[in-house]
Amino acid sequence: MRIGITGGIGSGKTLASKYIESLGYPVIYADSVAKELYVSSKELKKLMAREFGKELLDSKGNISRDSARRIIFSSKKNTKRVNAIVHPFVIKEIDKLIREIKSRIVFIETAIMIESGYSDRMDYIILIHANKALRTKRVKARDGISASMINNIMSQQIDEREKMKRVDFIVCNTSTPAELRKSIKSLMKIINRL
Repeated sequence: MRIGITGGIGSGKTLASKYIESLGYPVIYADSVAKELYVSSKELKKLMAREFGKELLDSKGNISRDSARRIIFSSKKNTKRVNAIVHPFVIKEIDKLIREIKSRIVFIETAIMIESGYSDRMDYIILIHANKALRTKRVKARDGISASMINNIMSQQIDEREKMKRVDFIVCNTSTPAELRKSIKSLMKIINRL
């Protein structure tokens, strides 16, 4: 059973995923898969450099995360261009990882589960939700990026209200990490009965 975990930037989806993992369930992090492919996949690097120029690559010839972030979130058009190149590689790698996992349930964490259409391949989807102001505050503290960059990123993601209509479970993460952990434990009791 494939269960997606999603949420906007700063929602706490990675923390929620870590809690799920700590309960003994396998979690695949799409962002980590993409980061690995930025280094390991010669074909992906070649396609990205062809599309966006050599300045996308760092001194070692790998895709620079900072440059990629700047390009990806500079416009919706660029976001679509990047996603069209990167997603097939990430999905192929995730599918391979799923085949290797011996578990009844596998969780896949990704910010753009719905935007990418990958949600169609999930049995259920969990949305980790927090309001925009709180998410902005968290991302500023965590990543040290500007409010305008955070707004650019948020503008590329589907509105939270729209996401809520398309998911099976919503976990509100507007309190403490301890409260989030408690919510995840309760949710896992329900998921285990599916």
